[in-house]
Amino acid sequence: MTVKPKRLSLEDAIALVKDGDQVFTGGWTVVRRPMGLVYEIVRQKRRGLYLCANPGGPEVDLLIGAGCARVGEINYIGHEVFGHPYCFRRAVENKASPDYLHDDWTVQTGALRILAGSMGVPFLPSLSLKGSDIILPERDPLKELRGDDPKLPKQKVAVIKDPFWEGQEVVLVPALRPDVCLIHAQEVGEKGTVYIRGGTFLDYHAALASKLVIVSAERIVPEAELRSRPEANAIPGFTVDVIVELPFGAHPTALYGYYDNDPWWFRDYLEASKKEEEFRFWLNDWLLDCGGHAGYLKKLGNTRLEHLRSDPEKGYNAEIRRRLDKLEEVSEI
Repeated sequence: MTVKPKRLSLEDAIALVKDGDQVFTGGWTVVRRPMGLVYEIVRQKRRGLYLCANPGGPEVDLLIGAGCARVGEINYIGHEVFGHPYCFRRAVENKASPDYLHDDWTVQTGALRILAGSMGVPFLPSLSLKGSDIILPERDPLKELRGDDPKLPKQKVAVIKDPFWEGQEVVLVPALRPDVCLIHAQEVGEKGTVYIRGGTFLDYHAALASKLVIVSAERIVPEAELRSRPEANAIPGFTVDVIVELPFGAHPTALYGYYDNDPWWFRDYLEASKKEEEFRFWLNDWLLDCGGHAGYLKKLGNTRLEHLRSDPEKGYNAEIRRRLDKLEEVSEI
């Protein structure tokens, strides 16, 4: 019997992700995204990925812009108050040569899909999509692939009459069973127990639903240390396959208790992502040519990283402005 989890380097962990895998990214919009893991996917030039997140943030926009993604089954994609996902927008608007196909969902039904996967059931019922254009067959961007592509449900949804009570129509949403789940957390135990401060979001269910679970963390710690404060242990070790120690692995998104959002990163990324040529320059400068994660942190610089540190009592940095038009109110870094 294989002993879980394996402690691997960032490079070796992401080498387990294959072209064409369906990948779920943990966290929420601009909070606790597995950015370091995603950066390495870009560096290793994975292609044809099926993305699922609930909802999507900068990691999804980046994977689409870098040409790593083929299909997305996601609801919201964006940077919240920081701005617009221009790579995603470009890909969706490119009707002449659609290299990326986006299947739109809602936050609620996206959550039901990953919940169904974690429960091991093929679908769950919902009333929320009744009357929505999202489920119209003629609006389904993946309809030509359904039935032939084993990673996609044969139809987007099914509608049945309630067989138990009043007989009203109920929408059935198919389960998500990702090939890979990527999570970044504050700490992970040597045996895989995942310690998360702040919102856990859907990470627990995604870990249960996925075939391969890779967890990066600021620190890998003895399991005994986690047992002393079990109330924040969010994911059991038996679900985790690979652990990676990766300081600032969520940057530029916030990690409660460690560091806050980096608004300067978002400012520069958003400006670069508006145009394909400028985005390619940014990609080479910040990810492909800087020497891996260590080079990325060196490029950011200790002064900048320390500036983002959270207040130990508040868990976040009260000095960080979360509106790009307010950056002039704080010192440039």
